[in-house]
Amino acid sequence: MRRLVLYVAVAALLAAAPGCSSPAPRRDGRRVVLAVQPVITDGYTRNTDEIVDIGLPPLHNLTGHAVRLLSVQWVGQPASARIIRIYGSAYADLGHGFIGAEGNLPIACPGWYQPVPVTSVVTPPHRDSRWFVVISFTLTKPGFYHFNRVKIRYVTDGHRGWQYQNLYTSYKIVNPPLPGPVPIPRSGICG
Repeated sequence: MRRLVLYVAVAALLAAAPGCSSPAPRRDGRRVVLAVQPVITDGYTRNTDEIVDIGLPPLHNLTGHAVRLLSVQWVGQPASARIIRIYGSAYADLGHGFIGAEGNLPIACPGWYQPVPVTSVVTPPHRDSRWFVVISFTLTKPGFYHFNRVKIRYVTDGHRGWQYQNLYTSYKIVNPPLPGPVPIPRSGICG
């Protein structure tokens, strides 16, 4: 929760900064339209083949036009990572966003996580989004994995572009104790 408050505070500072606007697009279409998270590092230990969920930082629009997400892609995704789903969920349903969780959240907590396609995530001009984005995945091999950033493709003011968002989250993936993964109690992941 402390990190979420920090992310929200950073987004608020960026929104209040005078002259805060995104740079002109580069030839490759890269243009920063959503506030980029500063370097903050988190780390977790999880079991192989366990569903892991990572939440993107709050989406704060730096421009004077609405920004609609087209896709979110893990940059440098290891071969042993299997993406299950990338989706949006409303802050109003959960009451807050999150950095990391585990389990199939929409199934385990249907009242809290009501997924929408990433293309439904729209952030109004100069505001925070009412949506947060979740990437659910598994890692099939033990080891250390670094989830440093994602590539966000978007459309704003009729133009397509893309930008990176920092995550700087690491996972130590271990083999589960026999007989296998243990279901996480519902109360442990819902809310």
